[in-house]
Amino acid sequence: MQQVLQNNNCLSDNSQKKLFGMPDKYDYSKYSSLNEFGWDNELMNKFLPIAQKLNLSQESLDMLLDLALEMSKKQKNEYEKDETIKLQDKVAGFSKLFDEDKEIPSSNSVQLREYMNVADDAYNKFCSPQLKQILQSSGLIYHPELIKMFYKIGELIKEDTLFHSGKPVVEELTPAQILYGTKE
Repeated sequence: MQQVLQNNNCLSDNSQKKLFGMPDKYDYSKYSSLNEFGWDNELMNKFLPIAQKLNLSQESLDMLLDLALEMSKKQKNEYEKDETIKLQDKVAGFSKLFDEDKEIPSSNSVQLREYMNVADDAYNKFCSPQLKQILQSSGLIYHPELIKMFYKIGELIKEDTLFHSGKPVVEELTPAQILYGTKE
């Protein structure tokens, strides 16, 4: 590579000294803390022999690693955008299912607000912060089946309702027995 560039007079002697001339040991320590962008020591160990074979200087190696880092950041940003769009589409689908569901009261009604308050109470009482984060990040918190499940749980734990199990076991008393008591 160096020979090709020299033959074509693309590089001056100063440029050649900066781009070529392998150091005793490459220093890439400033990049090793970038794990969030896919820094991989295994891949770096595969790349270093290639850099040595090309007789790259430290400056050349840094230029290539900077470019690789920039590419990784761009790919990560594109991936995150794609994932955000997918999540928005999924939530829009859940919203459509929610609107079409016959068990859930129609939107913009008082019954819907009451329904959602009951479901929200159960959600807040039974979901740990970790579960809330999972449901939120996956978009499942908007799925109508999950909302109906929390509504049913909320109905079971509602504080202002009584559970009627049937006829009480207590014997009915006549007014006279209530006033004068019974012989027992």
